[in-house]
Amino acid sequence: MTPREGDLASQFQRVARATGRANPPLPGAALRGWEEVVKLCAEGYDFDVSEYLNDLSIRELLQDAVDDPVVKSLPECSWFSAELSRIDDGFRTVLTNGPVVQPDESHWWRRSLPARGQQEFVDDVRERYGVDIEVIEAAD
Repeated sequence: MTPREGDLASQFQRVARATGRANPPLPGAALRGWEEVVKLCAEGYDFDVSEYLNDLSIRELLQDAVDDPVVKSLPECSWFSAELSRIDDGFRTVLTNGPVVQPDESHWWRRSLPARGQQEFVDDVRERYGVDIEVIEAAD
């Protein structure tokens, strides 16, 4: 099914293209992507800080969408915003007790790091920011 002009899918993709994404996801896929990042962090992020920061880029796209006046005017926006808030609550929990590394950052999700992670992430956090976070062993 092709999205109708003016619906959430087409407007979300318009916003995504405007931010430089050549193959933008649909809104539901973007929310699922953000939820997967949150899950990875809750379980103990296992990549380096560069990958972590790259993974946060989906949250920026979601914010760009909810801030867009056309998207805000759509009936589906209330559902979309509620889902984003639900997932964000999970990420706020992940960041609880994590070190604040960018206190002046305008995006709340970039101010702090998770309080724990797997060894590669923990080592890179220590090297880049000079702070220690808890090590979680990888689950088999």
